Amino acid sequence: MNTQQQTDAAVAVPAEPLCWICKKNKADSGEHKTKRSDLLAVLGKVSQKQPFFYSDTKRKNHVVGSLDAKILKSPVRICAHCNNARTQPHDRAWERMSDRLRSRRLMIGRWVRCNRIFGYFTKREMLAVHMYFLKLFGCMIAEAKANGHEVPIDLDVFSNAIMSGRPHPEVHLQFGRYDLGIGRSDLHCWKTEPGGSVLGGWLYQLEPIAVSVLYVQAGKFEERRDLWHPHSRTSAKRFLVADFMYSKRALADVPEQSASGLGGEAGEGGQGL
Repeated sequence: MNTQQQTDAAVAVPAEPLCWICKKNKADSGEHKTKRSDLLAVLGKVSQKQPFFYSDTKRKNHVVGSLDAKILKSPVRICAHCNNARTQPHDRAWERMSDRLRSRRLMIGRWVRCNRIFGYFTKREMLAVHMYFLKLFGCMIAEAKANGHEVPIDLDVFSNAIMSGRPHPEVHLQFGRYDLGIGRSDLHCWKTEPGGSVLGGWLYQLEPIAVSVLYVQAGKFEERRDLWHPHSRTSAKRFLVADFMYSKRALADVPEQSASGLGGEAGEGGQGL
């Protein structure tokens, strides 16, 4: 092979993708779409003899015999350092909060104090939960953009937040009760008319609980007390239990269901857990 052929061959080799978080290391580590510890807690031990069935928009009832199966991980990878050392405290914080929420009967429309979830270092641990969902959200944005979708949300802000340890100013969480299985919804993004303000979100589903992860463009919408954020003026130290009981809602009269939603007197004075 002559020099020109060698040069052409080198040019033809595609560059290995870099981790979207640190932007330096090779993206070689898969992140579970639903946290592995959550799957284990809800499904129990999974094996080839005791599989479960996985469904999404592309496939139905796919047999899965391991919690480490490729199908359970995001197709967009991050680097091993970011997936382990950098974000491990975030993973562990959500693991503890998930266990706490699933072990209690949450009351829809009631406030829950964050120090009832984390008795010590409450502010630090709740920030870590926020960071955990930033990682999942960022992977979904990166996946959508890699598949050619136009997503009007800047991924760099997610990277900067995780790298600096400071919360994303436009990503908010809702914690609530849920009754339609395990998994996550698709990412939905849209612009309001008029004005073109950007909204985006998806649902982390872990019956009997769920977390709504929302991107709300700063300065474009009024602050809502039912959305939790580490720097919220009204709800940084507590959160309102949201109603994601879609199965029951479908069977009931919608006007009657609205009485037990996010608003009302229970939202003002009640206390969960």
